[in-house]
Amino acid sequence: MTELIPSHLSSPVPQPDRTHRCQNCGCSPAAEMTFRGHRGMILVMQFLKERGTYCRTCGLAIFRTMTSRTLVQGWWGWASFIITPFILLYNLFARRRLDRLTEPAPALDGSSGMPWNPGKPVYQRATIIGLVVPLAVVGAIGYAMATGGAANKIGLCVVATSGGTDVDFVDCSEPNEGVVTQVVDDESQCSDSATGYVEETYTRRGRTTTTDIYCLGPNPS
Repeated sequence: MTELIPSHLSSPVPQPDRTHRCQNCGCSPAAEMTFRGHRGMILVMQFLKERGTYCRTCGLAIFRTMTSRTLVQGWWGWASFIITPFILLYNLFARRRLDRLTEPAPALDGSSGMPWNPGKPVYQRATIIGLVVPLAVVGAIGYAMATGGAANKIGLCVVATSGGTDVDFVDCSEPNEGVVTQVVDDESQCSDSATGYVEETYTRRGRTTTTDIYCLGPNPS
């Protein structure tokens, strides 16, 4: 007898796991999950949490909303700046539960509604610009560590400015008055081969005045 219905169409369609229903739309399958948010407000902070039983689509909407808001609101405070990355990582791990769920199916009795619209992925939203904040801070710290500090002036040449009361550090290919060979606390600590020294005085945070003394040697160029 000729087979009228192809075998791949006659196989039973897998039914969704209806053990749990989404508390928002009533669809299945669903699972209990928690997504977190954080809001830094300089001196105070606010921890946010969205916990419940959701389907894949509604859970994705919550994940994207909580994560997007945290990207913009989470960095504003020294403690919040440290906490926010952990909140974002927590949400990324929590999102893995959504990947284990199949697409939501409506309830058999017709009592379910439409799942929430998850909206655009986080990386396609304007709030992704919030990542600029930590990147800028880390970049500024890295730049300060790489270029700041008295020890990093060794090997640079100096030129007097403002009538000799200030100094600028320049590349030794430019006209200069000597190259920095040592950084010391007192000019008497400069080596015997030093041709002179310069002082750089600056104030940190408007309170502490610091003087760095640079021993100079002849221009190597």
